[in-house]
Amino acid sequence: MERKELNEQLTHLSWVFSDILAERGLLESKLFPVNEYISVGFYQTYDKQYEVMKEVWDRISPQELARRSKTLLSEIHALSITYQWLYYSLARMGIIFNKCDGDPSKEPNERQEEWKWLLEKWYDLATHYFSSGKSTVASSGAVNLAFEEDTLRWLHDNLEPVTEDQVKKMRRAVGSVDLYAFMDECEARAKIIDHGPYPAGENEILVVSEYTHLHDGKEHLWLPWSDTEAKLPTSTLGVAMTIRDATATFNDIGTMNVEPGDYSRLVTKACVFCKRGQKVVPLGLDELSAYAEAADAAQAELYMKFAQWDKRTLMIAGAEAYWKCFARYTDQVGITDKIDWKLSPDIVDEHIPFFMDNDADPAFIRFGRFDEEMEEDPTLYLLPE
Repeated sequence: MERKELNEQLTHLSWVFSDILAERGLLESKLFPVNEYISVGFYQTYDKQYEVMKEVWDRISPQELARRSKTLLSEIHALSITYQWLYYSLARMGIIFNKCDGDPSKEPNERQEEWKWLLEKWYDLATHYFSSGKSTVASSGAVNLAFEEDTLRWLHDNLEPVTEDQVKKMRRAVGSVDLYAFMDECEARAKIIDHGPYPAGENEILVVSEYTHLHDGKEHLWLPWSDTEAKLPTSTLGVAMTIRDATATFNDIGTMNVEPGDYSRLVTKACVFCKRGQKVVPLGLDELSAYAEAADAAQAELYMKFAQWDKRTLMIAGAEAYWKCFARYTDQVGITDKIDWKLSPDIVDEHIPFFMDNDADPAFIRFGRFDEEMEEDPTLYLLPE
């Protein structure tokens, strides 16, 4: 792709990120130093993403990976595709703002070419993954659609009618899994993805929520602290629902917003599923209670563990969890064990001391500008043409 085309995408992604930030606000937590650790994680990505993804894309094309991933409980989806541009571009923003006087032309040419290459691979992956053929959920009309007909047919074949009481119990159980999955990733959504809305009949939509890398004591340990005594029944879980007289919108970090918000009475059918080996299998709705019980216990264990850590330990853990997101790609080509998922010593030495004393990167000032300024100078620095 020409730099002009890539800059058009970077301009679009700047607005995508701005909208995501507006929805979430600043990332604050009483437990984790979130702003600090994501910044460190970004700089680790800037340092190592090209090296790791070169190994991945040498073994599989973005088009082939997209084709394989358009199914249930895949690790490659809207959120993990967003990783490919978001982390690097924000670190690059920090590098250019802090070390290049805000001038992208001062970034080394080698770095510019690496970023161009990463963007091209991201674009090929995204446009072949999303059913719209667009590069983002936002440009697809706030829908996250990728499943093919055989996948949708499987879901419909396994949906069963539900009562409002069943739906409320199901949503409470899934809420427990959601909170545990969020905690295990240092208060990030990396294990969680929502899909949809797919047409499901007259005035009905189908939406799907999925969870991966839950600790079941059988799957390879995902993060060093994930080894809780409480173990979920399986490492994956999915829940699909059809909802009548409702709308659902999605963003590029895989979050779903359903209107009306209290939609339990509008759910007509549901199904639950997981992976056993490489096969997706249905579960009974009553099996969700075991997931909820284990998730509640695991979350409590994790909270007690994290609450004893100091800021430096929490910051490094969060940054390493962010960096480990790219293992979802190395998993696809069998090289995860060959990668060092610890922070590089240079990253620790340079950035940890700064963020021990500061809660945000100076470059974050670019997030708070007016639309008119962003139109002239997009948040994510463009490539020099």
